[in-house]
Amino acid sequence: MASLHFWNEFELKKPPLVTLQVKETGFAKNVYMAINRYLQQQSRPDFVEFNNTAALIGRLMARRKNSFRGMPGFRAVCKLNAALCRLLRLDLPRDLEHFRGALPDACDAELSGDMPTRNSLQFVLVRLLAFYSLHERIRDCCQAAIKYFGQMIRSNFFMEFLTLLIAAVAKINKLSLVQANNCATLYNKLQPQCTKFPQVEKHIFLPQDCKLPTQLQVIKEIQTATPEEASAAGVQLLKQTPSLITKVEKAKQQLKADVGTVVARETSIAPTETAFQLSSLVTVEDVKHFIVRESKARKKNPENCVTKPIQNHEWLAAKTLFERKLQAREQAKALNIFRKFIGSKI
Repeated sequence: MASLHFWNEFELKKPPLVTLQVKETGFAKNVYMAINRYLQQQSRPDFVEFNNTAALIGRLMARRKNSFRGMPGFRAVCKLNAALCRLLRLDLPRDLEHFRGALPDACDAELSGDMPTRNSLQFVLVRLLAFYSLHERIRDCCQAAIKYFGQMIRSNFFMEFLTLLIAAVAKINKLSLVQANNCATLYNKLQPQCTKFPQVEKHIFLPQDCKLPTQLQVIKEIQTATPEEASAAGVQLLKQTPSLITKVEKAKQQLKADVGTVVARETSIAPTETAFQLSSLVTVEDVKHFIVRESKARKKNPENCVTKPIQNHEWLAAKTLFERKLQAREQAKALNIFRKFIGSKI
């Protein structure tokens, strides 16, 4: 239907705000109260919190765009950011205030007065439909982003950043649902009043093949949660997933699975020296401390250091390879290669 695309037009032409004399204005009271209640809801702290969280998502996306450029989750966040920006351009409260200002001050079933035309009300309904549909798209993008980044965080990728991003997206998802429900409630109250407004044939707003929906769905079962709970939604999401393994624990598990073969060798050790045990290099941190200690010993007293049999160029190559493997996030390989090198030389 044409209505599916009509609301999505950026430059939607607004019909002129024309008022006509009607005999009864009692129904305008319900319209005025419904719009006034919705505008009061939009001025609550939840609406400000939604804008602040949307701005945070935009900054997070711009900060790490090079890290996630080719990932489906980042594309979902880009679409989410675009929908949030379009939501700001919609400026629904301004259109509602203009329409509310055209309603008569005294609304009585026995009094006549000037009322805005049906075309102006239909324009407001289309704006509400656009607002509701944008929030529906926002929630779809939130779910796609959380699903993808949730899989990444289970593998310990970008743990700190993704935890913050998931929490922000989950909060936007919750606040978006609240705003969409408020919008649907207002739409459902205004739509039955459409036929009571006077019509001007010169200013037909809706196309002939366009029919607005009679009602918008309100998701009441999720609306009971408070917006404050959404700030911890990222943490709750992690609690529902299987227990995460830290990087240190993962390295230890890989080390136990494959540490190479320790070869015993007879070495001539001075009576005052302490024998070096390859088993002391268990973790990546052990290797780092060993490299720092031996580098200092090779400079001060090369004759009594543990790595005395190793040539300078060999020692430098071993350190460089170890650091490169760490930068490539291959801790297990870095540990295994360095242990085998030390075991073959000492």
